[in-house]
Amino acid sequence: MLVFKADYLAEAGKRIFQAAGAPEDIAAHVATSLVESNLVGHDSHGVIRIPTYVARAREGLYDVAGRPETLRETATTAVVTGNWGFGQIAATYATDLAIRKAREHDLGAVGVVQCNHIGRLGEYAHRGALQGFVVMVTAGGFPGGAQAPFGGAGRALGTNPFAFGVPGQSSQPMVVDFATTIVAEGKLQVARAKHEPVPQGWILDKEGRPSTNVEDFYAGGTLLPFGAHKGYGLAMVAEILSSTLSGLTEYRGQRGGHGTFVLALNPTAFRTYVDFTGENDALFRKVKNVPTAAGFSEVMIPGEPEMRARAKRLVDGIPVAEDTWAKLQSTADQLGAVMP
Repeated sequence: MLVFKADYLAEAGKRIFQAAGAPEDIAAHVATSLVESNLVGHDSHGVIRIPTYVARAREGLYDVAGRPETLRETATTAVVTGNWGFGQIAATYATDLAIRKAREHDLGAVGVVQCNHIGRLGEYAHRGALQGFVVMVTAGGFPGGAQAPFGGAGRALGTNPFAFGVPGQSSQPMVVDFATTIVAEGKLQVARAKHEPVPQGWILDKEGRPSTNVEDFYAGGTLLPFGAHKGYGLAMVAEILSSTLSGLTEYRGQRGGHGTFVLALNPTAFRTYVDFTGENDALFRKVKNVPTAAGFSEVMIPGEPEMRARAKRLVDGIPVAEDTWAKLQSTADQLGAVMP
């Protein structure tokens, strides 16, 4: 395992994306977003994604210079196209648009089409919560799928994640971020890069048999929903909000892509901001003061592990699997990018 400082990885990613044809601001934004995922401990959505993004751009699936724009809107809603650019750019645009509408009208709901992989959903929920809004983000409509429906043994849905951001008064926002599969598909990529088996119960092989060999997933297997029928039910909700609601299939074309849905609520539509966030902090304290179960040293609020990981990795550096680094270097060499 290699270790790098965050600034180094962000600069390396930026140079690779620029060499692939991305404008400097887009390259920097996407690279920083990926490294931020590494910082908070979600390596599945970090720099491991760079070679895949570049490969898809070279296949014509990504427009590395593409910028989002609004297709249609009302005072409180909008449909946005990512114009096949990097998903991080489209999702940030959609989040900011939803927040702007919520600031003006207490509610903002935005669907995104022609959208590529947006990275870690919690990034956008956190972005909204820091500005004082309750934000929900979902993604769905992934072509090909990765998840078996409850009771099924074949792919029908994507990982269809959800994220929620809620502001506190004196604390960090609460950020809930989860795939509706037992783990995000990126966790399989991390295990693959490390040449490690995955736990029993994560995947089925193409014959529908339980497996711990990550290669069985990439050979036509499937991820299972978390919580059996409960995760499956949430996956269906994410599919509807992110795909059928915005008319994703109308815009999909030959490039695939997926859909994203962002909902922003202004808490002051219901009560004063001080009262709302003050009671949230009281709730956080109540939960954290519960006696710990066996094997645990403390109770943490959703999002707290990520903030602790970020503080630690800013100092200690970000671990990167040797296979992942080799692929990053190979990608840079192919593009003629000079690494920092």
